[in-house]
Amino acid sequence: PRPQNNANYILKYVIYTLHLYQQTLRDMNTQKKLFLLPYRFQTVGGIITVIGFLVCVVPQFFGLNGDQSMLCILCGMLAVVLGLYLIGFSREKQEDEFTLHLRTSSALRALLIVFALKIVLTLIVSILDHKQVFGEFGMKTLNEFVDTLTSLGAVFILYLIMYKVRLRRYNRMALDTQEEAYEE
Repeated sequence: PRPQNNANYILKYVIYTLHLYQQTLRDMNTQKKLFLLPYRFQTVGGIITVIGFLVCVVPQFFGLNGDQSMLCILCGMLAVVLGLYLIGFSREKQEDEFTLHLRTSSALRALLIVFALKIVLTLIVSILDHKQVFGEFGMKTLNEFVDTLTSLGAVFILYLIMYKVRLRRYNRMALDTQEEAYEE
């Protein structure tokens, strides 16, 4: 990709991020309820994710190659994505305004982190391309790596990690506060 194409891509990414930020603020101000699946879908999503991961790994153990290997990997990746989406868009046992806040702020932070990463990596790749550090094949591979690393899937996985870690931290803090109140 040429630097001009990267600039257009970054501009579209910025506009999309700002749109999501605006929508997040609007949703938080109106305290609109999110459409979420029932809690049991988190367990189903976890099972599907593990099965999908195993399906991705199977071709390496059984020596499948060619179309069979690609089909296994594709099906496994689809299962992993489906499982992660089920986990991410399922209710918690106790869903309230604070979990809505955690969801939206985690999504916004994940978008901003991946956006900043995309800008930095695109600049680095453009500088390396200008100095011709890598050959044409190496630059193509590097660009594909940057695109994969900063894809929407990466945003979603980062969102899930941030949301679950923050939720667990909040739950531990609430539990510690309850124990202290119980001891007194």
